[in-house]
Amino acid sequence: MSDRTTTAVTAGQQLALDQLRQITGSARGGVFLAHVDTAPAKAPTGFVEARISVGCAGLSRAEGGLRLRSEEPVTLYIPPDFPFEVPLVYTRHSRFAGAPHVVWAHFPCLYRSTATEWDPADGMYGFITRLLDWFRAAAAGELDAPGEPLHPPHAVGDYADGLLVVRRDAPAAEDDEPWLGAALLHRISDERSDVVGWLPFGQPWPPTLADARAAAQLPNGAEVFLAPAVITADHLTFEYPDTARALITALARGRITARMVLGLVGVAADHNRRLRTAAEQTGPDGTPHPLAPVHLLLGTPSRGTSGHGPRRTHLVAWHLPDFADKLTRRAVTAYVDRQLPELGDEIMQIGEEWLDTLTTRWIRLYEARPEVTVRRDHHTPAAWLHGKRILVLGAGALGAPAADICARAGAAHLTVVDQSLVHPGIPARQPYADADIGYPKADVLAARLNQIAPHATRIEPVVADITRGLPALDVHSFDLILDCTANRVVRAFLERARRTDPTHWPHLATVMIGHQATRGIAALSPHGATGGGADVLRRTALTARTDPTGALADMVEDFFPTEPRTELFQPEPGCSDATFTGSAADVTALAGQLMTGILHALNTPADQHTMAALTVRTPSGPTDPQPAGPRWLTWPNDTIITDDATGYDVRIAPAALAEMRAEARRGARVRGPRVETGGMLLGAIDDSTGIIYVDEATGPPPDSLLAETYFQHGLDGVPRHLAARRTATGNTSRFLGLWHTHPHSPAQPSATDRTAMELLTLPLDDAPARALVLIAGGPQPVWQKWLATGDGPDLYARLAARTTAATTPPATTVPPGRPRSALWWPGGYATRPTTDNPLPAPRRSDDARP
Repeated sequence: MSDRTTTAVTAGQQLALDQLRQITGSARGGVFLAHVDTAPAKAPTGFVEARISVGCAGLSRAEGGLRLRSEEPVTLYIPPDFPFEVPLVYTRHSRFAGAPHVVWAHFPCLYRSTATEWDPADGMYGFITRLLDWFRAAAAGELDAPGEPLHPPHAVGDYADGLLVVRRDAPAAEDDEPWLGAALLHRISDERSDVVGWLPFGQPWPPTLADARAAAQLPNGAEVFLAPAVITADHLTFEYPDTARALITALARGRITARMVLGLVGVAADHNRRLRTAAEQTGPDGTPHPLAPVHLLLGTPSRGTSGHGPRRTHLVAWHLPDFADKLTRRAVTAYVDRQLPELGDEIMQIGEEWLDTLTTRWIRLYEARPEVTVRRDHHTPAAWLHGKRILVLGAGALGAPAADICARAGAAHLTVVDQSLVHPGIPARQPYADADIGYPKADVLAARLNQIAPHATRIEPVVADITRGLPALDVHSFDLILDCTANRVVRAFLERARRTDPTHWPHLATVMIGHQATRGIAALSPHGATGGGADVLRRTALTARTDPTGALADMVEDFFPTEPRTELFQPEPGCSDATFTGSAADVTALAGQLMTGILHALNTPADQHTMAALTVRTPSGPTDPQPAGPRWLTWPNDTIITDDATGYDVRIAPAALAEMRAEARRGARVRGPRVETGGMLLGAIDDSTGIIYVDEATGPPPDSLLAETYFQHGLDGVPRHLAARRTATGNTSRFLGLWHTHPHSPAQPSATDRTAMELLTLPLDDAPARALVLIAGGPQPVWQKWLATGDGPDLYARLAARTTAATTPPATTVPPGRPRSALWWPGGYATRPTTDNPLPAPRRSDDARP
């Protein structure tokens, strides 16, 4: 190899030349480099030219493969930034013109994406290997191997000629005939227009701007115009010509003549003028509106995957100078009978002369058509949001990034509800600017999000208090509700609204972050779940507190402290709302993790009747204790019955119902199938939501009296158990009432039960004024099936209130030896009778059940 260059060689270029010298003559599976030569003559400015020969005699050629000579001369143009920039390959001949992945007849294309396929560390060794692979594939006819994406024709765009974004799937030629018509364009700015529809020639085109906007589903005021479009039936070439005459010649091979192109351009330009009324054709000062830009869209079947189905249309756009509009003003007045207008010989001569002098100026064109583009977030959890309707409650630290995620994922409709205004301090961590101060968050956020995907997503702000504004919204029209308020009042309101609605609500996700923005919780209630956000968060607190591993102790301290938090952060003086401390990085990271978790769950819903909560933590420093990773907690649906007296829902946790069944089965084995049993219920009553939570059921204490006609609950160990459960659950779950069974009988209160409910007193120091009475029963088939398979029994629930007359039981019901001032349980006596103090069993006639 001789070095004859006089151009200064960079260190990178020298590295490439040194590596080429080492490669020269080495074998590569029968393909070798014959020699390397450098010459300064024709290399682009700054590039170094290196000529090599590739030995191809040993390559086997398949039908359809390129015919290669025994040695193929190739020129490499080595850029000054090598190895961080890839060399170009140039053939001095044009024998490869028209072959796949050969650009401008002389440039074999080795890489589809240099960003992912080019490794600078491989240098010229990797580059030459890639070149040799290209020659092998060319000889074998596998440059477009089956299953690989096709490489469409090249058309170098010019920034000065504007930008076109194609948003609607393109038409295709049929029956070997070209498709002629117009593209409906939405003018975004002086530089950019979007293709928002296609109008075939021969069918009526929108006669007015209002009709054109309606056809493209654009708002009033949107500027629209037409651009002529031609779709060929045949693939044209691997690159488009750079002169208008050469382009028309190429189109002629597809039965598209210059007369057809000029006529179509004229028809589109004429229709653009007629879309505007006389008043719309001039501005307020009387000056004419500028004419719509004249573009010609050209399509050819070049998109798709090799060997897989029909090819889709590949589009380019040709910008026509003002002379084209001047020409069509003279050439066209109208067209008749679905035929392009006849152009006179004089006009055709002017058009032909124009074509001979015109160069093709290709507009930059970006594809956003669903048929040829794949969203960058496809196969991710966020793909669930595409096309959905989402309701976001709150536009603050969590609501704003959550709404942003929904908009970028392609949600069809997004409603944001918040009554707050932008305050000076919140831009530190919320996506608002100084200019937004004093404006409603919902309005500001909606205006910004509407700019993300105006053709795909509509953002609607609602500036209102959520508890007042929500009833005006049709919540059932949404696919997902995101409660990002961290507001107890809102959670309770949603829980009650969801409970009292006769139809299933959409999925509900309630998200919160801790007081220092280091932890987050997402409570998910799928549309078939029995509990909403308040319910799921209550379960989360119970599970976290009772977890024997203590893995969630930090979550308890952050979100569910036993004592109310006394250290509150108020960023502004006066009576500003207490909030958390945290940066934009903190809240954005937590919002992203929580949203990803929610969307994971919605993408793979194993059971729509399962409630779940996700706990996440932000990373710590490299020397700090590493926090635990994300963790899901899940719960099956409760069994729900209604207390007819109050209308409250009684939600019985599966664990509580399972304990009742276990005790009923044990009693049937030990005491007989008709002996009643029972125990205590632990849980809570929430009057704001109208829900009674039954978390736990116990069996009978050892001093209880059990018979076929009644159940009397004992006292042994009861205070200790209740105290232990209050401590373990942070007073979340406490004494709620009593349950007992009516084996093989209706789940209805007997006369004894009714008397006990009327005379309700409780043997507790902190006895509540009300207690739940729960009866499990059913006819023999129902009862036996519950004991055998776990299918639910018949249930009766009543929230009984203590009466003033119940402080001292009637003398007739006081067991001998018990003081009249003793406290009593509903449903039976407090102590088991002894042999010295026998208690006669109630008669069945006195204890008749309905």
